[in-house]
Amino acid sequence: MYTRSTDYYDLIYRDLKDYGEEAGKIDSLLRRISPRPQHLLDIGCGTGEHAFRLNRDFGYQVDGLDIQPGFVKIAQKKSPQARFEVADMRRFNLPGQYDCLLCLFSSIGYVETLTGLRDALSCFARHLKPKGWLILEPWITPDVWRPGQVDVIETTDTNSGETIQRTRTGDTDGTVSIINIDYEVRSGDQTHRLNESHRLGLFTKEEMNQELERAGFQANWMPVGLQLQPIVVGQLRKQ
Repeated sequence: MYTRSTDYYDLIYRDLKDYGEEAGKIDSLLRRISPRPQHLLDIGCGTGEHAFRLNRDFGYQVDGLDIQPGFVKIAQKKSPQARFEVADMRRFNLPGQYDCLLCLFSSIGYVETLTGLRDALSCFARHLKPKGWLILEPWITPDVWRPGQVDVIETTDTNSGETIQRTRTGDTDGTVSIINIDYEVRSGDQTHRLNESHRLGLFTKEEMNQELERAGFQANWMPVGLQLQPIVVGQLRKQ
């Protein structure tokens, strides 16, 4: 996944994602719920930017987990009062339960298969209080996925002077989308390159609904979520 590019992640997404705006949208969603959730778990939290802003700007208590140790280290540094764990979203076991779980930025796609999706959603349900909530930002559906070049972006670190160019290309392996990412990092007259491959399962809306139902969630789809993609707001039925 992001094993080789951990240190560049925040720099790359600095201009691509408005975390402050997204945290505000999450807060707006949570304010519609009664009683309003206060203790959140961000699953696939990345570098913890959503968690940091939800705590600082809106007062939520937000813990997190991610499979990438480097991300967890960065997230913990941003929010030392919170708890961050290295864990796989398909099989984690944390003490206690939460008012609401977040799984954002298409992180759910990394489960790859329907079995993985089933395991993850079942694990999510076990970590929610009765009638708890899930805010889920899915990966794109199979009919939308198009292999080929996805995008090219370039950004510069004003502190180090490094310039990073990221090129993403897409491929398909059955029901799994593959995003190959090449990085070119330039510093003065020095250049080094690295690459990563990301595999994200392509699930239809019907498959997602079926697995949410199986895990005990009553799901509602919002056509426009934090960005342009739809978002799922689900409540765990009475346990």
